[in-house]
Amino acid sequence: MLKILKRLLPILGLLFLLAGCEKPLDTKQQVKDDLNTILQISKTQQTALSTLENAGQGVPDSYLKIQEKYPDQNLLEVKGSKIAQTAATRTAAYDTLKAQQAELKPVVKRLIKIANQESDELPIEFIKDLNQSLKLSALDYTILSNFYDAATTAETDFYADHTSADAHADDLAAPINRLNQYYSAIYQQAEIAKVNINTVTAQAKKVQKQLDK
Repeated sequence: MLKILKRLLPILGLLFLLAGCEKPLDTKQQVKDDLNTILQISKTQQTALSTLENAGQGVPDSYLKIQEKYPDQNLLEVKGSKIAQTAATRTAAYDTLKAQQAELKPVVKRLIKIANQESDELPIEFIKDLNQSLKLSALDYTILSNFYDAATTAETDFYADHTSADAHADDLAAPINRLNQYYSAIYQQAEIAKVNINTVTAQAKKVQKQLDK
């Protein structure tokens, strides 16, 4: 046992040395870098949300005329159709939003850790306010994501089930209305998400101002 301990002592000593040399987390520069990341991500997300809103305005009034150009075809699978182009735009915007949200996670995790430490050089209370705004924004993103997934499923089902150019507009009114309700929900959630991102941006700038004092 003593032999094992003697062998482990140099290793343990090295580990303690490395731990002592580790760069402290609560540095102004780290927070400044994280704030810049948050502001850039927020800007990108705002653009993606605006695109998502504008692309998700529902089934076009010219739906049957478009279907006449591509009889018995699923318009989501016809690349040249307005339906497919709109869906592609919406998907690209959502993918951007999703990617930016994933990029934000390690930043949020780090700021939460920083806010739980005592520091005389950092505006901890302002950072906590920012963390709260980031948390609310993340919750809204989750709600938006759920609506988006539901809308995508409903959209896929609708266009797969309605490929006839001979369909009567009255018969399509109810299913189109149901699909449009999903688009409307996406629009509403995107608006809420934009408001919360504005709050995140404002809180991040407040922290920056405190750091620059």
